[in-house]
Amino acid sequence: MAVSRRSPSDLVGDARHLSPSAQEVLRLRAVAALVAGRDREDVAAVFGVSLKAVDNWWARWQGGGRDALLAQPRGRPVGVHQVLGEAKQAAVRQAVLDYRPSDVGLVGQCGGGADR
Repeated sequence: MAVSRRSPSDLVGDARHLSPSAQEVLRLRAVAALVAGRDREDVAAVFGVSLKAVDNWWARWQGGGRDALLAQPRGRPVGVHQVLGEAKQAAVRQAVLDYRPSDVGLVGQCGGGADR
């Protein structure tokens, strides 16, 4: 019976499903392999990523070093594009604390139905 050997690429799969920190480690290790002289096609195969990804990581590393490969915060920064200003947000928070749904005409619309 033949023993199947798994390569690191079998363990990675689609790198987009990894956590941001795991993706960062993958980028750093792949670039370290390139720096050590590994062929870019081999690096792509070993790490289970596309050749385009390897090329992008290499270009980023050349342009900015290790820092260019580190994970960046995702999504919008807190507070960007808020509809309500600070004062109106505070007023809404206070209204939620001060009133019951039935006090503002929301009877039966907020689920639960229990009065406080």
